[in-house]
Amino acid sequence: MPAAKRMRKGTHSCVSCRRRKVRCIFPANNSTKCIHCIRRGSPCVPQGSEEFDLHHDSNRSSSPTVPATTRNLPTLSDASVHVIGALAQLKERVELSLERDQQYAAGAAATSAVADPDTVQSGCAPIMKLLNHELIGQPQPTTPGIPLRRDSAYPRSAQHMEHAEVLHGLCLALPSESEMIEIFHRRSHWWQTWRESFALGWGEENDSDLQSFAIRAFRAGHPCLLAILLLCFAFSTGDFGRYLRPVEQLILHDDNLAGSRYGLQCLMALGLCYMSCLKPRRAWIAYRRANTLAQLAGIHQTHRNTELLDSLFWQLFGADRWVSLMIGLPYSVPENLCDLYIPPVKEMTPITFHARHLCVLTGRVIDCLQINKVPTLSSVIRTDEQIDEVTSQLPAGYLDMEQISHCQDVHERHARLYRLTNIHQLKAHLYLPFFLQSSGTSGQEHGRASCVKNARSLLEAYLCLYESDPATARIDNSVKLTGFSALTAAVIVFLHLLGRDALREKTSNPDPDWSDQSLINRTLSALEDCAEGQPSSLSGQCRTALEGLISSSQSLVKGASRQIAVPYFGIVTVNRRCDDNGMEREGGSWQDFPTSGDGSNPITTDADRYILPVSFDDLLFSYVGPWVDPNPIYADLTSDAMDVGLTWASEFNPSGAFGE
Repeated sequence: MPAAKRMRKGTHSCVSCRRRKVRCIFPANNSTKCIHCIRRGSPCVPQGSEEFDLHHDSNRSSSPTVPATTRNLPTLSDASVHVIGALAQLKERVELSLERDQQYAAGAAATSAVADPDTVQSGCAPIMKLLNHELIGQPQPTTPGIPLRRDSAYPRSAQHMEHAEVLHGLCLALPSESEMIEIFHRRSHWWQTWRESFALGWGEENDSDLQSFAIRAFRAGHPCLLAILLLCFAFSTGDFGRYLRPVEQLILHDDNLAGSRYGLQCLMALGLCYMSCLKPRRAWIAYRRANTLAQLAGIHQTHRNTELLDSLFWQLFGADRWVSLMIGLPYSVPENLCDLYIPPVKEMTPITFHARHLCVLTGRVIDCLQINKVPTLSSVIRTDEQIDEVTSQLPAGYLDMEQISHCQDVHERHARLYRLTNIHQLKAHLYLPFFLQSSGTSGQEHGRASCVKNARSLLEAYLCLYESDPATARIDNSVKLTGFSALTAAVIVFLHLLGRDALREKTSNPDPDWSDQSLINRTLSALEDCAEGQPSSLSGQCRTALEGLISSSQSLVKGASRQIAVPYFGIVTVNRRCDDNGMEREGGSWQDFPTSGDGSNPITTDADRYILPVSFDDLLFSYVGPWVDPNPIYADLTSDAMDVGLTWASEFNPSGAFGE
């Protein structure tokens, strides 16, 4: 076969450019290589030459979509090869788009700022009610304001790649290929649990694991999908400082990106990351922003138009209430302005049915905790009965602990256990005002008993989650987030054991509740294991706070005090009164463990067994943290030394604006 005539420069493409379907351009200095081959450092082989035949044959012997680095790794699975190949293609598309359209982003931004006015998707504005009334004009169906077409899973290669600079910045934050494969293989098992337990459907329904989602994110080239992947890496590794910053800088404050379909999913994941890395105020603000963008798009009233919008709405609605309950701040989405219809349980999964109903009832619990007056027992019991009514519609025995323990499907078992923790968390918090009341108050005895009972049940469900598979729980961020609820429940049980029950006679010496002590011991062990040797993590700080309370009840002498850092909130100071009104129980510690009279040194405990100490009934608690005006006595304590997350005092700059 005669050699083909060498191509004319600038007219045809070389082999590499033809395969990539890009225009082959030669520099003006008579170079023998096009600008793309110069940039890639690859040979510029003309089509039809002898080199072309050799190059073509060599390409046929290897995968055209897999980079050369992956062909040297025979141990990789097919899925791993695909994800690395998809990432290489994404990076190449981004680089080519940046080169070809260097002025596109600036020009488009300048034009849109002038030519594209904002519009609001709302039929409730007075003028729209007038003009869209059937007596005046033709009523128009309300459509969601999210441009779903922009989130197409596979963009058209001939078009300009939108947000190329954002994609470039997100790609720079990705871990190395070896780190990525390690995460996929060893630390991504939480993905399916989160989908089945919390309906967190990031990506698409058929993204069965984190690796398949990564392939979709790389092939789609949507910035918010890539941002979600970074947040998933943060969940898997616990390295939130590494992966959150690019998402904050490039996605969070961009209305167009954050308000898109994948953008709202990204904000959902970002809020969970904030709670995991001990930044509760940022989580609360992120969910407020997400719900605000959803309301601007009309999703709060039109979400039932599509399953996608329905899932998005309930995720954000529930997250807003969950964070508000955890940190004691108001929720942002009023119920009476939203479409809160929930189909019967036979039309959806029991998990989704139950979770959505409890999202709504969480608002009732928040109302009881945050109103200015003490709730009435009748209103609390009414909400309690509503929780039971919803739960009774589930299949028989669905949330029975004995039946759950025999469930062979791990993900199904965990999903049902999370439903149990949700029930008992709401009920324990619901009765908390009565737990804190003095003796003789109407309903105090019943309320206190209900609060302690549900706190015990919450701990049992949490410990079942952990003890059924400690190795998985150690890397499952959902178990770690549940640890804070377990801390709250453990404190309720612990204070009950300390003799806070005002109905208990001071002269009595009741036998210790060994079951409650065992629950607290096991909770401490679970929190310590989930901390993975990181005391500054959420699990680590929960464990330290609980152990500090136990230590204080044993070792404080009269008149002494100790400071305990409580996750999300700051410092609680435990004081022991100097008067003689307090009663110290006889008989030494609860487990015959010798006590220490030193009020400054905490007790030392075996890693596998925690000893609950002797209890006093004269302990007093005071709080210094970001939610109240600090006590001048502790002005010398900086946020670096005392605050959960170690950053609450600096998140607001002197002008009051939210800091980066």
